[in-house]
Amino acid sequence: MINRLLFYLFLLLLPTQLGKHFFLDFSYLSGVRVDYLAPTIYLTDILVLLLAIFNFKTIFKFFKNKKVIIGLFLLLINVLLSRLPVVSFYWFIKIIEFLIIFSLAKKILMTLKEKYILATLLISGLFQLFLSLVQLINKHSVQGLFYYFGERLLSLSAPGVAKASLGGIEFLRPYGTFSHPNSLSGFFLLLYFFVLTYKKFNRYLVLKYLFLLVSSLLIFISFSKIAILSYLFLNGIYYILTIKSTKVVCKPCIIARILIIIVVSFIFLQATTDPLTINKRIELMKNSTAIILRYPIQGVGLGSYLIEQAKYSSKYYLFFNQPVHNIFLLFISETGLIISGLIFLFSFKTISQFIRTNIYIFLTLVLTGLFDHYWLTLQQNFLLMGLVMGVILSRTLPVD
Repeated sequence: MINRLLFYLFLLLLPTQLGKHFFLDFSYLSGVRVDYLAPTIYLTDILVLLLAIFNFKTIFKFFKNKKVIIGLFLLLINVLLSRLPVVSFYWFIKIIEFLIIFSLAKKILMTLKEKYILATLLISGLFQLFLSLVQLINKHSVQGLFYYFGERLLSLSAPGVAKASLGGIEFLRPYGTFSHPNSLSGFFLLLYFFVLTYKKFNRYLVLKYLFLLVSSLLIFISFSKIAILSYLFLNGIYYILTIKSTKVVCKPCIIARILIIIVVSFIFLQATTDPLTINKRIELMKNSTAIILRYPIQGVGLGSYLIEQAKYSSKYYLFFNQPVHNIFLLFISETGLIISGLIFLFSFKTISQFIRTNIYIFLTLVLTGLFDHYWLTLQQNFLLMGLVMGVILSRTLPVD
């Protein structure tokens, strides 16, 4: 009973980010406080700890795997060689947390019924949609009770806040309870394709399509161009393959669905966001390349990327406190070519199975990960990635 309740709470609260940040001396760059350099204890961390205690046998079996042990040993070496060992050790613990969620995915599926998993995801999505729409309409955060779910203090006039304009009207891009609209859109983009392609959800079509609608709306109103383009591209592939299937009864219905997705996507893609976003991303990629060349063997250490990047000048105010918007360059910058290469070799079989099992989830992570960093740096996206990957690869996971 307790185990089931903890699983439900984790799924329900996964999009939230209530936590306690510890801003230490190294958490400031040029006098500016940087969240990425502040060790943080989130409410979801506490839930993961409780889940680990109540499912110790399952987790212990998983962590006995030789490849897992070797991978963690390599990362521990990285921590010892880090530019900022305290932060690197914190992220080493976060990777263990990621693996705990990954290892529990099969047990979550065995413990919870698909109907209630869908219902929990839908409730969570509706909460985010309501808050996001209020932020969009009012052009500022709501605060009050929503502060305790992790909503940031936002206003259209605040420096660095994400904005968009459509038809000459400027508005705040909604954050929900996330750190950035891109993080929000990536989170629900991954859940969208998970729910769309997970066949066991087809027994509950009303809940399934309601969730797909809610997550689609959140992707669109985030005005994240990468998320919307990925949504358009992957849906196009999915429904074209569906039309070719001989099992489809109403092919015109599928064609109409594709046309609606195209039209709505292009409406939201017309919005003007940050006109310098491409230039900023290129600058960050140049910095990360320089860092890799400077520390090719050991990297700068897990979570320590910003300490090194702060040495490089930037044309854009306060943009030095942003990690490179590419998860592959970020990981190599922090772990070095040798450790990242060895981890890739150890994971190659798992990655291949992942691609064969669900190419849509894999492409979602790759397409968004090429242009942003939230899968490796932000709590909600990081843990969701572990959960979804664990579900997809659940056949290979041990369970007591």
